[in-house]
Amino acid sequence: MEITQNCPNPEETIVAFSGRLDFTARKTFQGAIQEARVEGTHHIILDLTDVTFIDCSALGILVQAKEDLGQAQATLSLIATPGRVLNVLRLSNLDKMIPIISPT
Repeated sequence: MEITQNCPNPEETIVAFSGRLDFTARKTFQGAIQEARVEGTHHIILDLTDVTFIDCSALGILVQAKEDLGQAQATLSLIATPGRVLNVLRLSNLDKMIPIISPT
């Protein structure tokens, strides 16, 4: 899995993931979210556009990240394109907990 970060403004950080988002990538994934939080942003956007696979452990990490950010008075959004990953997010009802936006 590859990760890149972009801060379009001081309040927001976009963390883009590519490759497989599964149990083996969980520590890297959690570290990227934690790093974005440490930088003091109030809104973290996880770009899953280039994620080719997502499993239930990654879904759990997303839920935990949302809860952790909520306690820190920050928000979480996801970017996902139509396809397998978006279908998994919707089938698991994650889209009802975390806003999913279309890529621009």
